[in-house]
Amino acid sequence: MQPQVKPPVKAALIGAGLIGETHSLMLKQVAQSTEGSVRMVAVYDPAIKQAERIASYWPESKVAPSVRSIYDDHAIDAVWICTPTRFHRELCVGAARAGKHVFCEKPLAMNSAEAAQMEDEINSARVLSQVGLVLRFSPVYTVIRDLLCDPAVGKLLTATMRDDQDFPIRGSHDSAWRNDPLLTAGGTLIEHSVHDFDLFTWIFGPVTRLFCAQRNFNGAPGVEDFAASQLEFKAGFCGQMTSVWHRMIGRPSNRHFEVFAENLFIAADHETLGPITIQRGDGPEEIIPAEEVLDRFEAHTLAERPYLESLGSWLAVPYAVEDAIFVAAMLGQCEPDPEFGAGVAAQRLVEAAYESARQGVAITPRG
Repeated sequence: MQPQVKPPVKAALIGAGLIGETHSLMLKQVAQSTEGSVRMVAVYDPAIKQAERIASYWPESKVAPSVRSIYDDHAIDAVWICTPTRFHRELCVGAARAGKHVFCEKPLAMNSAEAAQMEDEINSARVLSQVGLVLRFSPVYTVIRDLLCDPAVGKLLTATMRDDQDFPIRGSHDSAWRNDPLLTAGGTLIEHSVHDFDLFTWIFGPVTRLFCAQRNFNGAPGVEDFAASQLEFKAGFCGQMTSVWHRMIGRPSNRHFEVFAENLFIAADHETLGPITIQRGDGPEEIIPAEEVLDRFEAHTLAERPYLESLGSWLAVPYAVEDAIFVAAMLGQCEPDPEFGAGVAAQRLVEAAYESARQGVAITPRG
């Protein structure tokens, strides 16, 4: 692996909303823990006050007057794209053609055709890319994935995910655009559970067939707030996924995950850090406490990615890990993970779920 840029990586942020601010804060931690491997030099958002606030987190960062000014600035190495979904394609293609490395939040685009075009443009421009499928860096799910690699668990029988969240147009996820069909690729399936489709394939492998039913109680056209999906895996078993946007603002965003194998049961109610319940064979139910989950995750991650050791306690924060990986990739320490291809694949699965719901039949996803 050859370094793509000289340190520090000079980054620009397009989109100063909730997720843009999250990435800015995470990159700040990466910079502090790695002696300045990255620096935010420009922030753009049509909401100037928001851009000014995020730019103020960084010494010498400025508010860019336009997206074009970011593309034309030869000092900028990479762009983090954190806007509503509708704008992802145009921004990613523009950044790639300008020679900028591209981190794009999920979902990549309004549909899989747009996402595939973005991947083609990235490849043609020979720039690095990464997509924000952050559950791959969850301590809980990484440990579960490791547990399932043990041949002693036997054949997988089923996996179940319930992904529920207060409708993300208020409270801690206040993003009004998610209820605007012109700005969002859909509802709970694509804007939230795209993470779950990616997680299922990351843990269990390819999906060969799926069936989905959905409802729209909210009333915004094309923005579903309930979907139930059944997935058939190439490995020979089925999984279920329920995705819900509800109206309980006091209930935190949550994922309940269960896996049954011949000789192992696993359950978790925490999507990042928390205890995991397991039962092996004829043994009693046990709890892997959160502290042990974190220890296992750190051991696993640092064995694969020793360049992340300087993150220290921030290794437990998936957003910090994904940003640190993209910075490290640009410095030649690793490959981006996950690249745009994973985002395209996840979007195609969600698109198959939408098609299944429209037709009322099971669908074979496109490869």
